[in-house]
Amino acid sequence: TGCVVADMDSSNYDYVPWIKLFQKPDAAGRTNVQQRKTDLYACGVNPKVDLDDPHWSLNGSYPGETSEQFNARRNKVLSCMKGKGYKVYGFDDCGPLKAPTGLCTD
Repeated sequence: TGCVVADMDSSNYDYVPWIKLFQKPDAAGRTNVQQRKTDLYACGVNPKVDLDDPHWSLNGSYPGETSEQFNARRNKVLSCMKGKGYKVYGFDDCGPLKAPTGLCTD
């Protein structure tokens, strides 16, 4: 008696780049962009990686990297960034690009 229409707007699933998930809680949306990059590299992100690339994420593994090595590397970066005072927001916290929450603008 009723019909369900799927959400066909793919832009509802375009989210902020991974780097913007790292925010200082007292400056969410206004985090110092250059300092965040410096901190990510200091926490173990490969310095050859372009953190401005919208496709960069901590979910990518390196060639020949085992799942154990991947998990250890990823957890090290996340733990280190939290130790530097960053909160790691989720994509839902930041909102899609077309309707951002304001937490992850910088």
